[in-house]
Amino acid sequence: MILIEFDNCKSVVNRIMQAYKVKKAKELAEIWGISASVIASRILRNSLPYDFVLKCFMDTNANLIWLCTGVGNPGVEGVKIENKSINLSSEDLEKLERIAFLKKDGAITDDEYSLLKNSIFSKS
Repeated sequence: MILIEFDNCKSVVNRIMQAYKVKKAKELAEIWGISASVIASRILRNSLPYDFVLKCFMDTNANLIWLCTGVGNPGVEGVKIENKSINLSSEDLEKLERIAFLKKDGAITDDEYSLLKNSIFSKS
């Protein structure tokens, strides 16, 4: 079995941004449809974002060893991104903000958050 010594989270996220050919975490967050604070939180805690690495690998076909360690060839051609927008009413936006706060506060689980969020988007 080969053990890989992973780089720090900030470096991993920087390589993920390189793979997607974006300059800012906010741009990466927009591609993934998440808040930039989710990425910032991972970096702050230095919590290796395995899920981010796998998503990046699947989207860009970047070299996994390079993503995790910085060693080797990136093997990245980038990903083609289609910008989409959605229209939300102010009421739906308020609902999203409330459930995000509940999730952040620990009042609801990740699964409950996903269900509530999807119910808002499914009617939009």
